[in-house]
Amino acid sequence: MDIEVYKTDVKTKEEAGYLVKLLQFVISDCIMNFDTEGYNILKIETNRDIKEMVYGVFNKQGFHCQKL
Repeated sequence: MDIEVYKTDVKTKEEAGYLVKLLQFVISDCIMNFDTEGYNILKIETNRDIKEMVYGVFNKQGFHCQKL
């Protein structure tokens, strides 16, 4: 599995939890979590390219993320 890392503008634990639930619904075969320091780093373990799906979920919810 590869690890994809995204920098986000998520500020709270609640926002992070909500986005992880949405992402797990859309991309159910991945393991994902937010860094607990500030919640602005999202790490996803995956076997495929999911960047566009992640961007889509974030944009639809009014958040921004960028793959590092």
